[in-house]
Amino acid sequence: MKALFVLIVISFTSVVVYAQPNIPDIHWKFYSSEKGDLKVPNGGVEQTSDAVFDIDKDGINDFIISERTHTPSLVWYKKNGKKWSRYIVDAEHLNIEAGSAFCDIDNDGDLDVIFGGDYQSNKVWWWENPYPNYSPEVPWVRHTIKDFGKTQQHDQIVGDFNGDGKPELVFWNQGAATLFLAHIPDNPREAKNWDCIPIYTYSDDSRMEPPGEMEGGNNAHEGLAAADIDQDGITDIIGGGRWFRHIEDDKFQCNIIDASYPYSRCAAGQLIEGGRPEVVLCVGDGIAPMFMYEWQKGTWIRTKLIDKVDHGHSLAILDFNGDGHADIFNAEMRFSKNNNPGSEFRILLGDGNGKFTYYIIHQGYSDHMSKIVDLDGDGDYDILSKPYGYRAPGIDIWLQNGTGKQ
Repeated sequence: MKALFVLIVISFTSVVVYAQPNIPDIHWKFYSSEKGDLKVPNGGVEQTSDAVFDIDKDGINDFIISERTHTPSLVWYKKNGKKWSRYIVDAEHLNIEAGSAFCDIDNDGDLDVIFGGDYQSNKVWWWENPYPNYSPEVPWVRHTIKDFGKTQQHDQIVGDFNGDGKPELVFWNQGAATLFLAHIPDNPREAKNWDCIPIYTYSDDSRMEPPGEMEGGNNAHEGLAAADIDQDGITDIIGGGRWFRHIEDDKFQCNIIDASYPYSRCAAGQLIEGGRPEVVLCVGDGIAPMFMYEWQKGTWIRTKLIDKVDHGHSLAILDFNGDGHADIFNAEMRFSKNNNPGSEFRILLGDGNGKFTYYIIHQGYSDHMSKIVDLDGDGDYDILSKPYGYRAPGIDIWLQNGTGKQ
């Protein structure tokens, strides 16, 4: 499959072809496990999640891939020249769900990683980064954050959500219909379970008609992002079509953005410059529109950006082209040769006023929890594409403007 480059402009009322876009010329160099540029994670086809951060502190982002049907369940990749070397994080079988987070949990100067269990597991774990002692076949030490209650922990995020200067972990527990906040213990290596505090719960009595086809049902909640929505200097939590403001101690106030769209991926950023950040919601599993929400005088005003997103499980807001205006990244999944053959990896280039240039980077791949992030240390955005199902097992990488640092 070849990468396609198509550009159109989206306004508030129409979609029109834009023949000569005024953006820098961008070139991509394609790497793939199919070409032998890196090893596949394992032999399984359910690559559920990933995480991207600088594991070994060499200034270049590494990445971790999870898979829940085969071993090893977690592997990480380090860039070596024009290829990537694979290392084991966990050699055992684990039922890992979509979502991940990372921070320096044990306060030893390197970043550790967090994943949660799927519908078969009630667990959330963290893995201790063994910096600087890495061996391709030696797993990291796994620790337990949660091993009680209901199953399925889809999405996690780490941030200082109460303004105390310390990071907290927030995660959904779909089986319990609950959003949890967990404080990092003083001795995380010895702690069996962290103190997991419910900060929001939902019930089937709160269902609304969704804006499209939702595989998780009308009332399933997922998606997590962080931004200072009310601009009070404390980072807020966004997820499940809502945002959560810290009140006191471990109490948070739930504020509705769109109660009909709790089963959504979410991102937040200054897409319309001035005022509060905007929020973007789109469906991760299903078919529904992508909406942008602007806060005006106490009301969230909804604007449709894309009529139909087909399993758009990857979403972020970033300044892709470096023009000082926030842009939107979104990528769709594909489950078979005939299912969603036009699946898109797209960038909506923002102008700071709520209008966007629609830039299709590639089509026909299966992008599940894919990331747009600097993968070669040269300061621009690259693509980590991880399929789920179709074309799995495998990894695809697009490096922008060459190969970066070697």
